[in-house]
Amino acid sequence: MQKMIQATLLLTTLGFSNTVVPSDHSDIKITIYNDNRAFVNDVRHVEVQKGEQKLVYEGVPSSVITQSVIPTFSGLQTALYSQNYMYDLISLSSMLQNSINKTLDFYTNGKNPRLSRGVLLSVNPVMIQEEKSGHIYSLERATQVIFDTIPETMITQPSLVWRMDAQKAGTLDIDLKYLTSGITWKSDYVLNLHKGMLDLRGWITVKNDSGVAYENAQITCLAGEVNKVKSDNQYDKRRMYKARTLMAVPVPAVKEESFSGYHIYKIPFRETIANKQQKQIRFIDKKGITYTQYGVAKNHYFENYKEQKLHFTNTIKFENTQANHLGISLPKGVVRMYQKDSSEQTHFIGEQRIQNIPEEESVTLSLGKLFDVVGEKKITKYSAKKRYKNVETTYSIRNQGKEEVLLKIEENIPTYGEHIRVETTCKGQCSVKKKNAFVREFSIKLKAKEKYEFTSEFEVNY
Repeated sequence: MQKMIQATLLLTTLGFSNTVVPSDHSDIKITIYNDNRAFVNDVRHVEVQKGEQKLVYEGVPSSVITQSVIPTFSGLQTALYSQNYMYDLISLSSMLQNSINKTLDFYTNGKNPRLSRGVLLSVNPVMIQEEKSGHIYSLERATQVIFDTIPETMITQPSLVWRMDAQKAGTLDIDLKYLTSGITWKSDYVLNLHKGMLDLRGWITVKNDSGVAYENAQITCLAGEVNKVKSDNQYDKRRMYKARTLMAVPVPAVKEESFSGYHIYKIPFRETIANKQQKQIRFIDKKGITYTQYGVAKNHYFENYKEQKLHFTNTIKFENTQANHLGISLPKGVVRMYQKDSSEQTHFIGEQRIQNIPEEESVTLSLGKLFDVVGEKKITKYSAKKRYKNVETTYSIRNQGKEEVLLKIEENIPTYGEHIRVETTCKGQCSVKKKNAFVREFSIKLKAKEKYEFTSEFEVNY
């Protein structure tokens, strides 16, 4: 009944008695991007009359990008002449704004108001010039105004209005495609650490501020940076458009897969996304992922200072491979990490934002600063001349905790040269790996209450 009232009001508003294409029983497919945009493919069916008429397509979001709207008609032979996007919604304020300089009824102020008629002059405050006396009244309340009709440009909800011609009466199939802003998605991860293994659960969070609900929609989320043209904010939402055809976004099997240089995540069931709603849908649930945990410090400063403290970041690293019980492209998002203590109580231990991580790549996450590992670095040899530099650094580190730790020091030589000589006293429980010509990584295992000291020297001619 409510739908019939709204449809009648909308048709009366538009000044004709033609067909409303309601949003009930539509088949919606929606691809959501993580840049505040979505591509909607909405298929509906409606009974139309023969001849020239107007169709009113309800349920279009207020944030629709009108230049992207593409309707395709099938089932009947039709000709589409024009398309309008109607978005000026009925409200007391908008009714007043659209009635300025028009004659309407109103109640005067006071305990015994009388019904009169006059021309609306302004809205704030509401001022009316009475027809008979010519007096100008400043009304106490906007609700004292009585409207004769609804302004022709106003409707009950944003809608597309098509002027078209049908060769005969019957069922018309409408396939509507458009882009809209106001919808976005992001991924959130929950990572539970165990001894040597971790569990990873991922959630897709969809946020809908587009202005309409999407009932029983088939949802696809696309991960990746899709190029878009910057808006000049000069949209004319009443502009006319010719109908064209466009291929719909492919509907693949229910799974994560590569797609045109991106990755798509097809939700395996239909969902309703209400307006002003955030919906969370689980899309990853992996267990038994092996990882390594270590502390890492970086040194890229080699000037002639005295002594500086070393701070180690508590880090975990695991491989995003099927062999490691994972092997799925991870869209960017926030990873929140948890771990149980000896009494099985769970604690939050850190979080980090990640960028898109493809399959077969390493995932490195920082939990925070290590509490029990302390150390210093000190320049013990320094010689700098024109096109020459020779620096020796002594590293002293201590594990004051109760468990063995793996520590890494990444040394970035801050220069380029024709000849580079490097030396170190790192040995035994300390190993060194050359990551590239200017970066070395030292790995040191320290037992509880153990300390270690070594030197690293480089000589550069450039």
